[in-house]
Amino acid sequence: MKRTITTGVIRKIVGMMFVLLLLALPSWTFAAQDSRPDTMSGILQSSSLSKTEKTEVQGRAVAAINAGVPAEDVEIIVSRSIRRGADAATINRFLDTGISIRRQGLPVTPVLDRIEQGLSKGVPPERIAVAAQQLASKITVAQPIVDDLIRGGVKPRRRNEREAAIEATARALEKSIPAEDLKKMGASVRERKESLPLFISAANTAAYFAGSGMSSKTSSHLVQNAVEQGYTGRDLDGMVKQIADQMMRGTRAEDAAVQMERSGMKGGGMEHDMGGRGGMGHGSGMGGKGGHKK
Repeated sequence: MKRTITTGVIRKIVGMMFVLLLLALPSWTFAAQDSRPDTMSGILQSSSLSKTEKTEVQGRAVAAINAGVPAEDVEIIVSRSIRRGADAATINRFLDTGISIRRQGLPVTPVLDRIEQGLSKGVPPERIAVAAQQLASKITVAQPIVDDLIRGGVKPRRRNEREAAIEATARALEKSIPAEDLKKMGASVRERKESLPLFISAANTAAYFAGSGMSSKTSSHLVQNAVEQGYTGRDLDGMVKQIADQMMRGTRAEDAAVQMERSGMKGGGMEHDMGGRGGMGHGSGMGGKGGHKK
């Protein structure tokens, strides 16, 4: 009997400790870092923000983490913001953008990257906030385009490809590639019975061309034509390298596009028609160009 009572007491104590641990989790997110002077808690306490503002920022940071924004990114954003002299309203605006994206189940990494890179480069916080919100709005527009494509039969091959497609579409939209043009690219991918990676490559290629000085109309046309003619993802990478090479020689992007259509846009794709000529760079992915993470 005595053993039963003792066991019951132990269970109650363990249960109470578990509840207390759960209640303490938000505070632990910050308190665990207190021994490091360069962490968020230390920076908040040593900042010029008022006591009320510090409480508001810390509360918003906890809300962001609870919404699914990685704790490491939250700490980076808060710490860099304070170092750059951002006020509490701007810091909360950064965090609110991340919270909004996560609650919609959308990719948050591109927005966090934009905020963190902007702060690292010394861009004025207000400009960063505007740019982050603009990207977030493009991600919101991109999501139904990609989901409609998937429902139509263009399936992802890997778990994270839906998010990658939304990111690629959002970046293309940012470069003024019309949503209707992206839908047409998707329709061509579907007609070829291809999977989502080809659409991702097409959206990234169009965004790269438009970001290199080519008009959005020409960029869309060039990529649409390539997809319709059977180009693969490697072919599209080859197009990027060819345009980049010509621009390094002083050719305008728009003129390079005209030359490409006249000489290289043939049925079967570049991998078949031009792959044997060398220098096409099929192995160089879009991520290696360095212009798609901002």
